[in-house]
This record gives sequence, structure tokens and C-alpha cells, in this order.
Amino acid sequence: MAGVAGPMLRSHRDGAIRFLLGLVVGGTVGAAALAIPVYLLGVVAQQALPEQWRLWLLAAVAAGFGVADLANRTPHVWRQVPQRFIHVMPPGKLGLAWGIDLALLVTTQKVVSFLWVTVAAVVLLQPATAVPVLVFVAVLATVPVAVWSLHGVRIRDSIGPWDRVGLPQTRMVSGIVILALSLTTVVDASQL
Repeated sequence: MAGVAGPMLRSHRDGAIRFLLGLVVGGTVGAAALAIPVYLLGVVAQQALPEQWRLWLLAAVAAGFGVADLANRTPHVWRQVPQRFIHVMPPGKLGLAWGIDLALLVTTQKVVSFLWVTVAAVVLLQPATAVPVLVFVAVLATVPVAVWSLHGVRIRDSIGPWDRVGLPQTRMVSGIVILALSLTTVVDASQL
């Protein structure tokens, strides 16, 4: 996605700005749309399970994702945003479509499992925060890409040393942090 903005910024700055704005707006819209089923699932969970069980379930979910990250197996679909849209959509609509697609979470690759743990925590503990939390995450993911692109920061799009060394190390740190969060949740659950 950032690879599209860079060449656009060099040759069609207005189009690139429309693309990046569309990306931010689309991410916000997609996150708000995703918040609806997350909220509804959370309400059902709150009605069906006592708080202690929901904490135990969150601890188990977090532990599973932590172990997956430690094993360098972060769960995600092996898909990226549709590349064919580059040739058929104007920049603003392209950014909007890709932003929505990315914000729906299940339609693109994930580097670490923090996002999945965040969604699980919202569902199991605070479904009323679904909109602000998911919109915040979407903005946190898209605004830096837009700002970096506008300031000429090159974000790599190809496989390289990062994928072989940096990515596994990042997942290891993520796995350790998520497992620590799981342990903290176990402590909280056992005190109820």
C-alpha cells in the first residue's frame, strides 16, 4: 500500500494525497463497520458468561496468540489488498477501498497478534469500547503511513533481511508481551 503512494507522490502529488486521505478515511469507516459485530458479540458474551470465565477465556486466547507469535506463526489470511484496483480506480477511491479492506482485519496479513488480542479483550471485557478502540487502531495504523509517505520516508515493500531477521524477532517480543498479558489476566481471574 505504501509502495503505491511513493511513486504517486513523485509523479502525481495530488493523486497521492487523495490516496492517503482515502486510506485514512477508509480505515476509519472499515473499523467502525467492524465494531458493530464486535460489539454485538461482546454483548452476547457478557450475557452468557460471568466475568471470571470471560477473563479465563481471554487469558487462554492471549496465551494461544502469544505462543503463535513465539512460534513465528502469527495467524492471518495469506492475502493483501486487491492490487488490481490500482489500474481501475482513481487514487482517492483506491485509498478508500484499501483503507476499508485493511480495517476489516481479516483480509490482510498481520505481523504480530496484538490486534487479535485487542479485539478479544474488547469482545470479552468491554464491548462498549468497540468503536473507539477499533477506530483508534485503524487511525494508528494508517496515519503514520500517510505521514511517512508525505515526508518521503521509504517503507520497504519487498522481501529482505527484515523478513528473515527482524520479523521473527518482532514476533518473539510480541509473543513474550502477550504471554505476560495472559499471565496478568490469569492473576485477575483467580482473584474473582
